[in-house]
Amino acid sequence: MSIDLYGWLECRPKPGHYGTGDVPWEPFSELRHLYWARDYMSWSALFDVRSVEPVKALFPDRAAPVDISDTARRDADVFEGHSHSWFSWRELSAVDWNAPCTDGPSRYWVRRWSRAPEGSLVPEGLAALPDELYDSAAATFGEGNIAPSRWPADGELLLGDEVYRPVSPAYRDLVPADGPWQPVWNVMGTLSELHGEDNVRLLVWFGG
Repeated sequence: MSIDLYGWLECRPKPGHYGTGDVPWEPFSELRHLYWARDYMSWSALFDVRSVEPVKALFPDRAAPVDISDTARRDADVFEGHSHSWFSWRELSAVDWNAPCTDGPSRYWVRRWSRAPEGSLVPEGLAALPDELYDSAAATFGEGNIAPSRWPADGELLLGDEVYRPVSPAYRDLVPADGPWQPVWNVMGTLSELHGEDNVRLLVWFGG
């Protein structure tokens, strides 16, 4: 069964802009205005939702913050979602996107390469092992070693002009900089320049 991602981008003015007291969080934009993908790979890396294998998620199931804005709270209550979480722009900015997000080679994802006309290999990102290659994997690496995590480090399979190799994915592989999250990061970054890295955050939850 498919699920969808919901949420709000919240902001609060930098202290001193509107008095000296505590400034409440304000709703800035529904997430759906900036992000509309059903991207299970990024959800697994960010929130440990719809993971197909153990991934060291960055912000898993943190629950909604206690000082959530009234607008976002009403939405979260109406949707009756699950796996509520959130993160600030400061936390997101501190992520090492090149760090591995699994404890070893992936058992599900492989690195896909395409062969250019001159013969060189061009990386094409991550992919699930194509169904057409399961028999080839069994024949090449043994019946018990079909999962890419069981292949030798230099193992690879060919399918037409494409080459598939085992990979220890990094967070950037699952959440590419130019992927569907880019508009969200752009807006959060702009708001953080105006109000501070701790005063911009994204709240999310999941539902059917």
